[in-house]
Amino acid sequence: MSEERRGYAGILETALYYDAAEGEAVERFYAEILGLREVSRWPGGTAFRLGAGSGASAGVLLLFERETTASREGPIAAHGSSGPGHVCLLAPDSATYEHRKRELAAAGIEITHEEHWGDGVRSFYFADPAGNLIEIAEADIWPP
Repeated sequence: MSEERRGYAGILETALYYDAAEGEAVERFYAEILGLREVSRWPGGTAFRLGAGSGASAGVLLLFERETTASREGPIAAHGSSGPGHVCLLAPDSATYEHRKRELAAAGIEITHEEHWGDGVRSFYFADPAGNLIEIAEADIWPP
């Protein structure tokens, strides 16, 4: 098999879950506080596009209401979580990274930790209204 056929271009979707009572606050958090662009909505779920256009650098963050997802039928509904999830968003540069930290602080969002990785890259952590752990990194923190 060729190298191109063994690899992947990126992650298309990442899913996080919330309880029904948290739905409005969670959706508002991602749209208004984080400034993500909503691209689709359905009963019990919302999709936000990250990055520009489409392709490897433009994934989708899916938010699912646990109760609605659990009651759906078919293989497409065979996922979920019973506790908090985690996602790391990539800032395009250090200036945007710092700007996001200031925006979150101004919105009353507590930064729970900032990590200084071995290569000098930083990332910080905070929680969404459903308790999911959100991380923002100023650059790729993983080896190529």
